[in-house]
Amino acid sequence: MAQIGELLGFAPFSFAAVNSSPLSNQSAGSNRPFFCDTVDLGDLYAAIHVAVLPPSPQASLSPGSTPNGPSKNSSYNSHAQNVNGRPSTPTQLDKFLLNLISAGVEAPRLSDIDISLFTLLFPKSEGYAVRSNLLEHRLQDCPIPIARIDDRLIARKFHDIFWARELTAAGPSANLSLLAEHAAGVVQWRDVSSTRSIQELQQRLINITQELHQRLHNVPCLLPDPPIEEKTVALVRGRPNLMTGGPVYAAAKALGLKLVIIDEAGHWLEADTIENRRLRKAFLRTDMTEDEGVADRIVQSIKRYGMPVDGVFTLSDNFFVAVAKVAEELGLPCGPVSAFETAVDKYKSRMLQDSPGHTVRVTSVEELDALLSAPIDGSQPFFAPSFPMIVKPTKGWSSECVSKVAKLSDLTTAVKKATTRHGSAAVIEPFYDGPEIDVNFVLLDGEILFYEIADEPPCEGDASDATVNDTFSPVALTLPSALPADEQEIVKDTLHKILLKMGFHTGIYHLEARMVNSKYEYRSIAPGGIIDLVPRHLPLVAPKPECKLIEINARPPGYRVSVPSRHTYGIDYFAVRMLAALGDKDRLRAISVPFSHHAEADDRTSGAGAGAQYWSRLVYIPVPKDGVLEWRWKQHVNVHTMISPSEDLRLRRPDLAKHIVLAVDYYRHGDWVSTFTDGARTYLGHILVKSTVSRLEAIEVGNQVLKAYEVDIEGVSDFDLLSD
Repeated sequence: MAQIGELLGFAPFSFAAVNSSPLSNQSAGSNRPFFCDTVDLGDLYAAIHVAVLPPSPQASLSPGSTPNGPSKNSSYNSHAQNVNGRPSTPTQLDKFLLNLISAGVEAPRLSDIDISLFTLLFPKSEGYAVRSNLLEHRLQDCPIPIARIDDRLIARKFHDIFWARELTAAGPSANLSLLAEHAAGVVQWRDVSSTRSIQELQQRLINITQELHQRLHNVPCLLPDPPIEEKTVALVRGRPNLMTGGPVYAAAKALGLKLVIIDEAGHWLEADTIENRRLRKAFLRTDMTEDEGVADRIVQSIKRYGMPVDGVFTLSDNFFVAVAKVAEELGLPCGPVSAFETAVDKYKSRMLQDSPGHTVRVTSVEELDALLSAPIDGSQPFFAPSFPMIVKPTKGWSSECVSKVAKLSDLTTAVKKATTRHGSAAVIEPFYDGPEIDVNFVLLDGEILFYEIADEPPCEGDASDATVNDTFSPVALTLPSALPADEQEIVKDTLHKILLKMGFHTGIYHLEARMVNSKYEYRSIAPGGIIDLVPRHLPLVAPKPECKLIEINARPPGYRVSVPSRHTYGIDYFAVRMLAALGDKDRLRAISVPFSHHAEADDRTSGAGAGAQYWSRLVYIPVPKDGVLEWRWKQHVNVHTMISPSEDLRLRRPDLAKHIVLAVDYYRHGDWVSTFTDGARTYLGHILVKSTVSRLEAIEVGNQVLKAYEVDIEGVSDFDLLSD
C-alpha cells in the first residue's frame, strides 16, 4: 500500500470519490500538491474538502518542522518563491490561503511534513443567519481532532446563494479562492501524517463527511424571508457570576440579541466597564424586593429605559410569577401567570396528579398537629399519612430541606426544617418509589420540538433505611436514559399533557419525576460499586408503570445540568429560552434540532435518547469536610503555578482526562467550604465525562473520576472523597 509521502514530486493522484467526483491541481508557486473533494451533506449543505500536501522533494523543508504539528515557520507566506528563489505567480492554493486570511481567518498554518486538511461549508439556499457560531456549537466534542473553526455567518445578516452558481462550470479547483472567500464556515482539521496511505487519508475524509452530516444536515443556518429583526431581550436577575451566567450571555451574542439586565444596585454587571459592555447592552437598576410591587417596579424600569424591549425572561425561580405579570402588562410573549403560579408552588403542582388527603400543605407544626387530630366526619380537612412520605418547602430548589419521613414522630422535625427555609409552607406528599428522572421539553405552540430524559441514580434519601436527616442532593446524572422505550413514551405523554393543561405552550421546561412500577430498577451490574438501571424480576401480574411528577421548572435546567444536554445533544437551552421570550418561532424551531448520530443496535436511538453523540455522565463532587480549600502547586520548567483540583486530576490521570468533556471548580484557593448549605449538600464542582463505547463505560469513568479527585482542606493532603 503506497504511502502519501512516497508520491510527492510525482503527478497528482486522485482520491476515490466521497459521494462525488474529486478534482485535483498542482500548486507550482507554493510547491505543494493539493486536492479538492466535493461532498453533499443533505438538503441543507454541501462542502469542499481541501487536502494540502507537504512541499515536493525539490523544496527544502523548514528546519523547525515537527511530525506532530506545524513549526513556528509554517504559517502561510504570501510571497511564494519557485525552486530558483525567484517570486512565483500566485497559484490557486496561494489565492485560497490569502482569501482565507482576508475573510478573517487567522493565517492558516501549513505543516512542512504532514497533510493539512480544510473543509469549506456552503448552505444550499439563501437567507438570514440563525446564529453566529453554528460550526463551533455543532462541532463541540467532535471525535476528529480540530485545529480551528471559523464561523463566517453573522446572526441576522443575509447570506446569498453561492454554492450552485459558482460550481456549475469548472468545479471547486478552478474557483477555490473565490469559494474560500464566500464559504459560510471553514474548519481546519488537525494535520494528518504523510506516512498514512492514500486509503487512510480517504477514510479520514469519509469520517469527516459522516460527522458533518450527523451534526449539520438537519439544522438550518439560514432562514428565508422575512428578515430577522434586531431585538432586545431583558433578563430579570443577571446571574450571580460569570461562571453561571456565561452560557446565557454567549447565547445572546450568538443570536445577535441586545441583552438588558434588570437587577439590584451593586450587581456585578452594573459597572460600566469594557468587559460588562461586551456582555450586556444596558443595566437597569431596580429595587428587587420580593413583594407585591416588584412587577410594577420592573415595568417602570423598562419604560424609563426609553428603548424598545421585545421580550423579558428570568432564570430565577423567585421571579417567575413577577416576570409573567411584567410580560402581560407590556404585551410581550409569555405563558399565563396562572401557569407560573402553579409551577412555583410544589403543593399546587403536586395536586395536578394527587387528591386531597394524600398530599397536604401546612405552614407550621401547629397546623400539622391540627390536621392529624381532625375528625374524619368531613367537618375539617383530613390527612391520613401513609409512610414513607416526603416533606419539602412549597417554594425551593436544589433539593434544599427535602426530607424522607418513615414514621409519624419525624414529621414534626421535617416540617419545622421545611418551613424555616424561604419562609414558605411545607408540602407533605407520598414518596413514590422508582427510578428518578430529569425530563426537558422544548415546546412551540404546544408541539414537542425536542425532549430528553436523563437518569438520576439513587441518593441518600432513596435508601430503604433513610432517615429524616438524609438528603436528596443528587450524586450524578446519566444521559440518555436507560428506561425502556414504552416507559419513555409514558413519561413524554404524561408530562406533556400536564404542561399543556397548565397553559404552557412555548419554551423550555425542566421537570423532575419518578417512574413508579417501572420494569427497571437500580442494581449492581459490575464490580467496584457500579450500579445502573437493569430489568427487574416482575410478578406474574404487575401493576402498570406510571409517571409521577415531582416538580415543574418553567426554565432551562440549572447551569450545571444544562451542560450535559448542550454537549450530548447539541441543544442550547438558554438560546431557546430567549427566543421563546421574543416570540421568534422560526429561529426557535431551527435551533431545537439534536444531532443525528446513530448506529445499529445503539440504544441511544430509542425514545428520548435519539440524537445523542455519546453517553455522558455528570458527576457532582461533594465537599468532604468543613474547612479552607487549598489548591496544589505544580512545577513546570522551574516555575511553580497553583492549579485547581480538577486540573490536578487531569494531569495525574491522563487515562481519565481523555474522557472528560469539561470540569468546573466552584471555589478558589483559600475559600471556606462546608459540607451543607441550606439543608443540601455543597459541591466543590462538577465534571462531565463521555463514552462513545457504552453507557457502562461512562458510568465507570464517572465513578473513577470521583475516586481519583483529590482535594486538600485545612492541610489534609491526598484526601480521597470516598474514604470519608
